[in-house]
Amino acid sequence: MSKNVLIIGGGPAGMSTALWLKYLDFNPIILEKNNCLGGLQNLSHFKNVYYLGMANKTGFQIANNFQKQIMQENISYIVNCQIESIRQSDNEFMVKTQDLEFNARFITLATGQNIKQQETIKSIKGSQFLIKTNKVCFDPGQTPLLETKLSGKKVAVIGGGDNGLVTSIYLANTNIEEIHLLVRSEFCCFRVNQDHVAKLIDRGRIILHQPSNIQQFEIKNNKINIYLEDSDISVDFLCFRLGFQPNVKQINQLLQKGKVGQLELTKKGHIKTDQILHTSIKNIYAVGDLVNDRDPCVATAVASGAVVSRTIDEDYKKTLVYGKKI
Repeated sequence: MSKNVLIIGGGPAGMSTALWLKYLDFNPIILEKNNCLGGLQNLSHFKNVYYLGMANKTGFQIANNFQKQIMQENISYIVNCQIESIRQSDNEFMVKTQDLEFNARFITLATGQNIKQQETIKSIKGSQFLIKTNKVCFDPGQTPLLETKLSGKKVAVIGGGDNGLVTSIYLANTNIEEIHLLVRSEFCCFRVNQDHVAKLIDRGRIILHQPSNIQQFEIKNNKINIYLEDSDISVDFLCFRLGFQPNVKQINQLLQKGKVGQLELTKKGHIKTDQILHTSIKNIYAVGDLVNDRDPCVATAVASGAVVSRTIDEDYKKTLVYGKKI
């Protein structure tokens, strides 16, 4: 019986799953759509103080360290990999990419989340013009401010989650003249970040607009104008921190098209699993941020790789009786 396990997604959860499976005597193969492993960590220039053993490493560095270990372990992985179809026959999955076809007994989904982009604000007048300037960023890893002389500049950050607050805190430690933090309603973040921002507001380093109901965006005279219900803001740069959404849609479409089945989702759109990460389709599992809507982070993603690998090992053993296939 094949011990191939296809892992779709090469972020921390996918790499952790592959490492555990190797030492449980399986043959893991990571399929990653981007040009390197690491997932969203490749977009993070912030230091991760929470991950044990990698104090003050940035997301870039963590992703690089993880990928180095996968290479040292000689675990198979393919980058720039676009999956075209997923089918099933005789208890084996057949996954076809643009160049190759793989057979595997088990599939683990580790496609993670993506950053909410311009489509999230398309209902706001003038938002269509924001994607045409390098003064606006949605992606935390492509903040134009990192390579810009900041003295005398004004910046707005939109978002009341941890990403928005951490970005504002980071910018407050530069020589930017003004930092505007726009929060639509309530904060949705760690209390420690909220307390830190409160201190910076008291010091005059951050100007808070809460609640903020944006009516219109306008780019004029090399400035970005933001029109609120009761005031206007004019800034040099604009950073959106609108949150994340699970990468589920495409994989579910492939499974339905190949008549494999349909993944059951949670109310928030994550893949629904049991405690040990079975999905609603037999022999398909899901890990990391794809299933975790409460605590998505590197630590929980890596931990889920250990859990799912043990589950796969147990399920494989159940298909054998006295060493024979059943």
